Amino acid sequence: MITPIEIQNKAFKSGGLGYDKKDVDNFMSELLESYEALYREKMEMHDRMNVLNEGLQYYKTIEKTLQKALVLAERTAEETKGNAMKNALLIEQEAVSKANVILADAKQELEQIRKQTIELVRQYDMYKARFKSLVAAQTELLDSQSFSVNLDQLSMFENMPDSVETPVGIYKDTKGQMPENPLDSLSGDDIEIINLDEE
Repeated sequence: MITPIEIQNKAFKSGGLGYDKKDVDNFMSELLESYEALYREKMEMHDRMNVLNEGLQYYKTIEKTLQKALVLAERTAEETKGNAMKNALLIEQEAVSKANVILADAKQELEQIRKQTIELVRQYDMYKARFKSLVAAQTELLDSQSFSVNLDQLSMFENMPDSVETPVGIYKDTKGQMPENPLDSLSGDDIEIINLDEE
């Protein structure tokens, strides 16, 4: 493209029958001014276009970065979701395992309590049977002749004397005398124990 300086410096050869030099110079001046304005406008447009292209490239770069970030976020979300599902499954399996252990322990404890209860009931039945047997034996003993007492057997006490003499021979000193209070006057050497059944 021809620059305004090239137009300004352009010189034409003069011929014998050519254009009027003054008209040509005036036209060239007007043309130069118009061309300079157009050239400046073109350069400004070119600079503006470069700025806009740079901005467009910047926004395109941002768009690519956002697209990559979006894809990465989607991938991360899927991975996070997958990991969460795995963790949830592991937690559920662990909870089921713990629940099974607790249930097994509870069943075992329940079985032990059941056995203890059965043993206690057996012991209670044995105790009750022994107690019934003891009561039956005591009832039989009370019904026996040894515990039979009636008024006819008490008639021997009707003709008893009013005074009872002190039995002789329970305590005697070596001289054969009965002291007033045997415990006061006797020493251990003076006491002779006599069996009443032998007299």
